[in-house]
This record gives sequence, C-alpha cells and structure tokens, in this order.
Amino acid sequence: MGLLFQRVREILHRQFSFHYDQIQPETKFELELGTDSREMLELIYVFESEFNINIDLDDIVDIITVQDSVDYIKKKIRVLD
Repeated sequence: MGLLFQRVREILHRQFSFHYDQIQPETKFELELGTDSREMLELIYVFESEFNINIDLDDIVDIITVQDSVDYIKKKIRVLD
C-alpha cells in the first residue's frame, strides 16, 4: 500500500476512530464505515487541510471508497505540481 493510502488511513483512524483493519482500499465510506453526509464533509475539510488542496463539493458524490479518495487526492496534488 502506498504512502498516500497510509496517510488517508491514519486520518480516518484519527478522525473517526476506525480500526486500521476496517480501512482497506475497497472499503466504502457510507456502506461499510457508516459515514453520513456531515461526516463526509468533515472528512473533506480534513483532507483539504492535510493535503493543502481544494475539493469541489460536486466531486464528493464520486468518492465512494477509500481508494476513490486516494485517487482524487493524488490527482489534485499532481495539478498543484
């Protein structure tokens, strides 16, 4: 697993106390972790702060799994390079 995934995993553990075993690339935020819309917005703001990126709120609907969030963050970081 890559470094970006590990950072996202650490954020999820720290923010929501999810056990590391629960957080896999294919893990679905809503269905498997039980995050609601308020928690997703909170998580988006944490990602923005941690990675110094801006996440378009319209894009949130496409972030279903942990891997989706990793891919999205990776794409945003590359845009900033």
